[in-house]
Amino acid sequence: MTSSSLTSSWAVCGIAAAAARFVPVPLLDDVIRERATRVAVLRTVRAHGRDLPADALAPLWGEREGQASGLRRRLRGAPARLLLFPVRKYTALFGAVRGVPTDVMRVVLLARTVDRRLDRGELAGVDRLPEQARALRRAVDEAIDEMDLRLLTAALGEVLSQSRDLTTAAVAYVRRRSSAPDADPAADPDLEPGADDPLADGAQRVSEVLRRPDVAELLARFDRQVDAHLSAGG
Repeated sequence: MTSSSLTSSWAVCGIAAAAARFVPVPLLDDVIRERATRVAVLRTVRAHGRDLPADALAPLWGEREGQASGLRRRLRGAPARLLLFPVRKYTALFGAVRGVPTDVMRVVLLARTVDRRLDRGELAGVDRLPEQARALRRAVDEAIDEMDLRLLTAALGEVLSQSRDLTTAAVAYVRRRSSAPDADPAADPDLEPGADDPLADGAQRVSEVLRRPDVAELLARFDRQVDAHLSAGG
């Protein structure tokens, strides 16, 4: 059974990925989302006591197959550029902004799927890791595209709109984490924010959504869809 702290970490990473929509620095939204997803995946891997090479797992958080981009070039200049923008008071409700619930959902569903497959003893063998990571990412993306997940995104949007000051806190977190050198994601104290932190409140609300019976049923169908794609892919 997945620990509550790991689920909370996924939620914080999902919120961080969605915060990219509020960062007024051109071309860095993909950079922020990739880094947030990377932390979610590596934190999950470490929670299973596995020490897998991040480079081999990179297809899980990199750009979708078939998409061409200069993301790698943008990554090099990201920290300095993020330091240039101020964190101000945001009036927009986080969950009410178009696309935010979907951004959070994508990170959570991917990390949750990695967790499930690790539970089964998969993602093993360093030589095959990149291939397995690509197949897993493709299966998750296809399941998201095919399924009607509006129940989940609507629930996430509702609860994330109830967290006071979450937008400002999320952007501040992204600026702080993205402007610093890459650190060990398993030792990141920001993934366990204090009880009074809006990030903690938002993460708790996301975790509560995932435990709802109707959402749990939807997630079970999602799991079956992902597994079917993986089986079909051999």
